[in-house]
Amino acid sequence: METIPKADCTQIGFFRKTHGVHGELVLDYEPEYETSLEEAEHFFVEQEGLLVPFFIAENGFRFRSSKSAIIKFDWVDTENYARRLVGGSVWLFNHEIVLEEAEMTISMFVDFILKDEKIGRIGKITSVEDFSGNMVLNVDYNGSEVLVPFNEDFLVSVDEEQKVLVLKLPDGLIDI
Repeated sequence: METIPKADCTQIGFFRKTHGVHGELVLDYEPEYETSLEEAEHFFVEQEGLLVPFFIAENGFRFRSSKSAIIKFDWVDTENYARRLVGGSVWLFNHEIVLEEAEMTISMFVDFILKDEKIGRIGKITSVEDFSGNMVLNVDYNGSEVLVPFNEDFLVSVDEEQKVLVLKLPDGLIDI
């Protein structure tokens, strides 16, 4: 029997837990693999260091959120069987990965330098938070954390090479 080399595959996520009592599993995955997941007919699950193929049952795949999906495999029909797969990493062949054009996301701004169009350098962006759809940049401003709302209307420029984000911030925001 031939084994599947990991070098020919990409890890796309892992099974976090079971779902229900009929053998369904919750797959936590990296968002860039969403299209690849939609088109997959099977996944490889790592068990004891080997990649074992599991085929998706008819209508056995549905998205749960932007980072998780519920999977039902052929022949996995009990919670006990599914529980044995929990924690296992999930893989696809490299040639099955659908690459989409790189799209800039706000999380890419972590470690960028934030500058205001008028004030100049504000500080380094340490993290990005999502408060019910309102994106906020956490910025190290002179040793203190400052929360800066991000809105595309504020965007002046992005220099990915120099890692600099320039915004037109509302007057007085940094003075608060």
